[in-house]
Amino acid sequence: MTLRKSRLALVAAAALIVASAGAQPAAAQKRMPRSETQEGTLARIHPAQMASVLRARGLEAEVITENNRTRIRTEIGSRRTTIHFYACNDDGCQSIQYRTLFRRNERFTLGFVNAWNYEKRFAKTYLDRDGDLVLEWDVDLDGGVTVGFVTESVATFQTMLTAFDRFTPREDSPATPDPGNAGRSLTPGAPGGGRSTAPGRPPGAPGPQPSGKGSTGDAPGERRI
Repeated sequence: MTLRKSRLALVAAAALIVASAGAQPAAAQKRMPRSETQEGTLARIHPAQMASVLRARGLEAEVITENNRTRIRTEIGSRRTTIHFYACNDDGCQSIQYRTLFRRNERFTLGFVNAWNYEKRFAKTYLDRDGDLVLEWDVDLDGGVTVGFVTESVATFQTMLTAFDRFTPREDSPATPDPGNAGRSLTPGAPGGGRSTAPGRPPGAPGPQPSGKGSTGDAPGERRI
């Protein structure tokens, strides 16, 4: 009787070992789908990878590193544009920023800037310390995005540049003067009824040469992360 109980105990123990061994592959299979969802996605990107994305679209991409910061100089929609990288480590950078610089122009008043930021989504604009206008758009990769998403972001920014070139503030935008304040300059500090001036330029100083053509896009704005 004792021998029979011992044999039954050995059989039960062997069955338990087999069951335990079989449970490990099953647990691994449960984790596989989560790994598969990450295939083909990027949570971070290296400047060299972004340069490859641009070149695949037929665009030039010059990778520049200065003062331990790397950026890419390219041309999107006939505009010289730079792409900057943020939150970087050895695995890559968590976000990128498209930036195009437009030389100072009478058209680019604070009222114009406010109207764009009021009417448009995504890309923001501001006047830097030199009175030049900067158009920026940040793209966050946190959580993982597809390579196709990064590629499409190039076309999206090109669309933004086209919209910016054609932009005229609406009548109900902040750039439109109040009917009761006709003749008042849209730029604070400019004389009423006179030609608005860019920040930092005296009212009587000669106006800038009309341009609007993007410069190198390398000059940083006043606000940096």
